[in-house]
Amino acid sequence: MKTIKKLLALCIIIMSSYAAQAQILTSSRPYLFNNVSEKLPAAITELEKAFTAPEGDTLQMKLNNFLFKGIITSSIKRYDNLYSVIIKSPSLHNTLFSISKRINDDKSITYVGRIINENYADGFELVQGNDGRYALNKIQTEVLLQDY
Repeated sequence: MKTIKKLLALCIIIMSSYAAQAQILTSSRPYLFNNVSEKLPAAITELEKAFTAPEGDTLQMKLNNFLFKGIITSSIKRYDNLYSVIIKSPSLHNTLFSISKRINDDKSITYVGRIINENYADGFELVQGNDGRYALNKIQTEVLLQDY
């Protein structure tokens, strides 16, 4: 009887360690932006290009030494104070640049956005610094996106 209890305890320990091993996150997706800086300054004039071009146009945005070129696939005015644009870049394996512009109550403007591709483990997020300037900071999309 004691042998059965020891064997059962050993089986429980082995099964729990196997389940713990299955929880380790491993990414099989490659990195798309290996040769791009961790932080790309984004001028407001470059960001505004997305909101002035019509849907279907090809757009080039120069972000420091990185050129994002793509086709505007969606340009929507959701409310009087919210505009959203999606740019798809065939040259970057159909990577999407989603950017939104919000006009606040005090008439100031806030931009938010991301450059992502579900097939790659990295991307960029548009953030505003304390000085009011915008930059695209590199992110690990494997933390944000779940595998299908």
